[in-house]
Formats: sequence, structure tokens, C-alpha cells
Amino acid sequence: MRLKKIFNNNSVLVVTEQGKEAIVFGNGVGFSQGKSKNIDTSKIQKIFYLNSKKDKESFDYLFRNIPVEIVAVVFSIIDKAKKDYKFHVYDSIYLTLSEHINGAYSLLKNNEYQENRIPNFAKEYPLEYQISSAALNIINHRLGVCFPKSEIRSLALHFINSKIPTGIPQKSKKKRRISNNSRMISIVMNVLDDNNIYQNARNKNSFRRLLIHIQYLSNRIRHPPVRKETIDKKIQTDLIMAYPKSFKITQEIFQKFKAEFNCQLSEAEETYFVIHIHQILEQ
Repeated sequence: MRLKKIFNNNSVLVVTEQGKEAIVFGNGVGFSQGKSKNIDTSKIQKIFYLNSKKDKESFDYLFRNIPVEIVAVVFSIIDKAKKDYKFHVYDSIYLTLSEHINGAYSLLKNNEYQENRIPNFAKEYPLEYQISSAALNIINHRLGVCFPKSEIRSLALHFINSKIPTGIPQKSKKKRRISNNSRMISIVMNVLDDNNIYQNARNKNSFRRLLIHIQYLSNRIRHPPVRKETIDKKIQTDLIMAYPKSFKITQEIFQKFKAEFNCQLSEAEETYFVIHIHQILEQ
């Protein structure tokens, strides 16, 4: 493996013997390394292959903007979800979960953290909540903090939103870029503008998470999963009652999606959008 870029002492970008780019993790793997030198393979603990330019851009952003201790926590959480719970997720969760934990951690350290008001969906998504409970223990232990139990609800949304539905062939699990992605983003931004909702310093991360979600939604529109995702009616009703403005804006967006792309999106997808937009409005 040839070293291409050092993110920090424990993570580097490499080019494999097959010419593929990958991120390598390991204690001290990036220490005292020079560019284009071979790395010490005995230090490698994990390899994450980059399958597209979008992968590279996302992880480059991740390592430039998120503290390494939080990135390490996120990789531990997702590894545990995959190994212990056989729970498979889209790669976007590495970025969205890192940004969420980083933001919540900063608020907690500055005594600005407030418990969320997200309804409890543990009965409908027991596995996601079990994973998130374990994730909270990892966060509190590794970062030396004490988030309240309500933070499990926020973490669970990331696993609910990023789960790869069962029945999708293995080859189609990888991220795909599609031509109408920019059009979908334009529609969403125009609707938000019409409702006087703009990006600012406080909500920029929530905006980014919404845009990442749109990228994956555009892929699902083009390549629908074999089994359509569903969501419990009570969850949907509770969210509509709790966040009526976010629901109204979501309906506007989905009506334009239907007219533009001739698609009928699921109630589960609508629920995810309501949550994303509420997070933007709340900030």
C-alpha cells in the first residue's frame, strides 16, 4: 500500500496494489510517514475502501472538520452495529452521525445542550434503539461525558434513516450518483426559501444532513428497493402533531417531487423529511 495522504497519526489515505483508494486506520499508522511511502501494514486495524469520488469527498470533509476522537467513536459504534447486531447501513451514516455527535458534544461542553423532544419509537424500532443504547454507552465512556438517555432517540433516527432495506442485492448497496440529484436539491432549497428558511451558522450541519439524505433519496427513486419501507402510523401521526410546520413544508416538497419525477414516495420517507426540516427550524 502506498501512502497518499495523512489525516492524522491514526488514519491515512492509501492506494492499494490494485490501484484502489482506501482509508486505513491503526494506532500510529500515520506517524512519521512521508508522502508516497509504503505504510507499515502491521499497524493496520481497519480498511475502508472508497468506491467513488463522492466517498473520497465525504471522508476528506469528515477528517478535516470532525475531531479524530469523535470519528473514532463513530467507527466503533458502526462496527458494533454490523458485527453484534448484523445491522447494515449506508455509508452516509459515517458523516451524518459524526456531525451529530460532534455538534451535541460541543453543546454539552458549553452547557448549551438541551434534551430533544423527538417522540419515542422504541416499540416500533427495537433493534435500532438497542443499537443506539449501546452507542450512547460508547460515547459517554470514550468521550468522558454523560449524555441523558433521551439522546438515544436522536441516535436511533440515524440508524432508522440509514438502514439498508432487506432484499436489496449486494451490488446495489453501494452509493450511486444520478443526474437528477441537483434538481431535487434545487426543489428543496426553493421551497425552503419560499418559507423564509435559510442556512445560517447554527443550522448549517442540519442543512448538510438534509442534502446528504437527498442524495440517497435520488438513488432510491431511480433504483427502488425490492421491499418498500414502511413506518408505523402512530409514529407518523405523532410527528405530524408535534411538528405541523415541518410537515406542511415536507408536503410542498413531495408534491413538487411527484410532479417532476413522477414518483410516489413512501410515508416513511416523508417522516424522515419532517424530522430533517424540524431540526433546521429548531436552530
